[in-house]
Amino acid sequence: MTAHGPRTRRWSPAAGAPLFPLVVLTALYFFDEFDTSAFNVLAPNIKHAFHLSNEGFAFVVALNLSIVLLLAIPAGFLGDRAPRRTLTVLCAIAAGTFSLATGLVGGVVMLAVVRIGNGIGNLSNTTFQESLLTDYYPPEARAGVFSGYLATPSIASVIGGVTVGALASTISWRAPFFIFFIPIVITGLVCIRLREPTRGESDDPTAAAEVAAEAPPRFGESARALWSVPTLRREYIAFAFIGAGLLPLAYTIPLFYEQVFHIGEFGRGLLTSASSVALVLGALASGPLTRRWLNRDVGLPLRWVGAITAVTGGLVIGMAAAPTKASSIALALAAYFVAGMYAPPFVTVQSLVAPARMRTLAFSFAALFSVAGLMLLYFVIPVASLADQHGMRVQLASGGPYWVIAGIILSSAARFVPDDAAAALRSLAAMARLRERQADGQQLPLLSCAGLDVAYDSVQVVFGVDLDIQQGEIVALLGTNGAGKSTVLKAISGLQMPSAGTIFFEGQDVTYLDAKTKFRAGIVQMPGGRSVFPTLTVDECLRLAAWTRHGSTDEASVAEREVLAHFPILATRGRVLAGNLSGGEQQMLGLAMALISKPTLLMIDELSLGLAPTIVAQLVEIVRAIHAQGTTVVVVEQSVNVALTLAERAIFLEKGEVRFSGPTAELLDRPDILRAVFLEGAAGGKPAARTAPRGRPAKALRDRRTQLLAGPAILEVVDLHVDYGGIRAVDGASVTVHRGEVVGLIGPNGAGKTTLFDAVSGFAPSHAGFVILGGDDVTAWSADRRARAGLGRSFQDARIFPSLTVVENLALALERHLDVRDPLACALGLPAVIDSESAAAIRVHELIELLGLAAYRNKFVGELSTGTRRIVDLGMAVAHRPTVLLLDEPSSGIAQRETEALGPVLKRIQCEIDCALLVIEHDMPLITSIADTLIALKSGQVIAEGAPDEVVRHPRVVASYLGTDETTISRSGSRTARKPGNRR
Repeated sequence: MTAHGPRTRRWSPAAGAPLFPLVVLTALYFFDEFDTSAFNVLAPNIKHAFHLSNEGFAFVVALNLSIVLLLAIPAGFLGDRAPRRTLTVLCAIAAGTFSLATGLVGGVVMLAVVRIGNGIGNLSNTTFQESLLTDYYPPEARAGVFSGYLATPSIASVIGGVTVGALASTISWRAPFFIFFIPIVITGLVCIRLREPTRGESDDPTAAAEVAAEAPPRFGESARALWSVPTLRREYIAFAFIGAGLLPLAYTIPLFYEQVFHIGEFGRGLLTSASSVALVLGALASGPLTRRWLNRDVGLPLRWVGAITAVTGGLVIGMAAAPTKASSIALALAAYFVAGMYAPPFVTVQSLVAPARMRTLAFSFAALFSVAGLMLLYFVIPVASLADQHGMRVQLASGGPYWVIAGIILSSAARFVPDDAAAALRSLAAMARLRERQADGQQLPLLSCAGLDVAYDSVQVVFGVDLDIQQGEIVALLGTNGAGKSTVLKAISGLQMPSAGTIFFEGQDVTYLDAKTKFRAGIVQMPGGRSVFPTLTVDECLRLAAWTRHGSTDEASVAEREVLAHFPILATRGRVLAGNLSGGEQQMLGLAMALISKPTLLMIDELSLGLAPTIVAQLVEIVRAIHAQGTTVVVVEQSVNVALTLAERAIFLEKGEVRFSGPTAELLDRPDILRAVFLEGAAGGKPAARTAPRGRPAKALRDRRTQLLAGPAILEVVDLHVDYGGIRAVDGASVTVHRGEVVGLIGPNGAGKTTLFDAVSGFAPSHAGFVILGGDDVTAWSADRRARAGLGRSFQDARIFPSLTVVENLALALERHLDVRDPLACALGLPAVIDSESAAAIRVHELIELLGLAAYRNKFVGELSTGTRRIVDLGMAVAHRPTVLLLDEPSSGIAQRETEALGPVLKRIQCEIDCALLVIEHDMPLITSIADTLIALKSGQVIAEGAPDEVVRHPRVVASYLGTDETTISRSGSRTARKPGNRR
């Protein structure tokens, strides 16, 4: 104590933590490096003693490094399961024994064998010991701990280099190996006094104690978990280049000094010692710097690591090109000093972002990529033979560019460090909370997600999602378009690896299990959209689904019959290819394939997508029946009305985050989250005017329809017949669309609506009848010719270009209206081309503003959600500026509030481009609010046509299509919330 209070403690390696583990493990690392130093200094002597060429010696060294590095993977995997202290002791004994054997062998083969054995013993230094130190010392102490620990091999090289040079020049090159094995073995035995720390103990002692008995993840699960961490992923990629760049520093420098500057053993020993001093100084200097960087920004150390790595590569190139011995040695010492600064911040960051339960494997996993880089970039690309062909200068300089590339990659990973470090702590804490609840006797949820983050490449779409699904629940997962609903399901089912967070199923951590393993555990997902095998028949799809879960043919047949009882229409389509089914029938087949596997947790993505009201009502009852048998159900559904009918509880996502969790009925009282995102501006900010499906139209609407029918027809389809493989999909249907008219096309799934569109637009041949467009018979015209004549078409599954951005897709749709389309003029950049492209750019901007796509304009379509792609598809159809626009289920995959705003948008589009609309739609409030005429199909025939209120009252339409469930009919629009007990 002083007069001014307690004396401020100066920086120390362990930041006040017990030093014994650091001292013992550092001493072991110190003596291990005596052997490594001896082999590096004596590389020319060993090469001459065994009569090897430069390339031959490089092969022996590379073989040794490759095998040892590959063995680091199983060693790290073992280190996450077995006591690391015991493994450290065994490795020390092995390292000392094989060090002694190096001085005894007389042949090249045995030399390679004993060096591999010694390398296996040294694996402890970079796998078990780094993991032990991470668990011995808290994060704030690790910068100092790793600074001191990682400097010790260089300190050993300082002493060992001089000692080796003296022993080799006075006795023999074999003498150092006879001596160095003794301290290695002795120090290894001292490690027995170390205690085995709990994994993750220094991160969160309480959480680590709770999960101490948790079974370690399997290798495949661990590998996927480590690869899913963005920081680690980029570090591993960088290691492929570091592996190729390390070889020159491992053995080429001694050969370089011998062959270029003719320096003998003692001189090389002095240079090795001087280089090691530079490494020590660099490592010790980076310790306090790393601590300072961490205090400023957790990712800053890795950014400096990238700069350090790149500078090292530049200094290596300069060292090889230096004209004099003095300048080359000066650059070499500078390179070693800078390289010494690399390890402490790098390992510190790695200890922060690696999950505690697989941290040992995380430290050793980089070895796999180092070997890949070494073998591919150094031997497949013939760098190893450069010394024999072009001299040692070229050989040494060849490694420099690899260091520069690695540095750039490492710097790019710095921005991920804060989130990844926080995610590692959240994962450990989430597991601890679950185990604590289990220890207290609480019932665990069937499914629990904690802090779930999911990204596609560098685009994160789910942010820290927490949700619990109890056994026996039906839960609706709702949200705006692009909210991440389907992505959450993919992460749970194993189709997409999360980048952070944990997923527990039946009390077991299944976060990084593959989809097949999760499926066998009882997690089954029905994907949204196309969820069938289009080139297999319906029967083959069902047999395939049954085979995955049922052991015998009899069991599979029984399961198949049970499913077909729910979907009788599929029984009549047994020999039809799944790809030839209607969209609704494919949806039914996908659900049947999911149900046939008898899941514990069934996740349905877009239950009502593309389905007629009667089928939706039927599916709701089927899902309830499956739930009554004990299956827990999670449904992603765009229609809040349908979700309200089916689910007891809802979880609402917006922009990848949970905004609401509670009873489904309460959602209708939350306009702040149930709002339109894309289309509310286009709709003028006013709710869509609704006509009840069975209400009478206003007199003004009747007058408008009469006026339209008196005008000229812009599209006429007369007595059209279309066959698919002997099945009549369209049977004599006739449709007339007048200029400026909106015609709605409704009907049950498989009625032939989409097939009619295919025939009208030229994508399917008609076998009888004809199509008149604008007074021209276009029946024999190709699809592109009909498009040029003014026929526009959208598709049920949004057939747009996934590898192009939103802007590029919309610009592509404007191709018909470009004033200049000559490729030569485009190549020359003529003024007319520039003017034409400018006009197209303005039109694209207008469309983006109209449809609310500004936030997605530069995103690839393949990254967008189903609903967002539908909006882009609509924009492309509008950009075409057709005279007749065919829209195939425009509301499919769009959130309910978006659908409610879609009607006014379609009417506005119709007025702006002066086109007629022929619309297939299952959302009855939407289609009855915009259609002037409604046509109902069944089995390819028109069964009703007229004003919307007349058609929806038609007995055959009600019986075959609408049914009597008001909720499934009115998928959008305001509805009074029903209590669970009042559901139909």
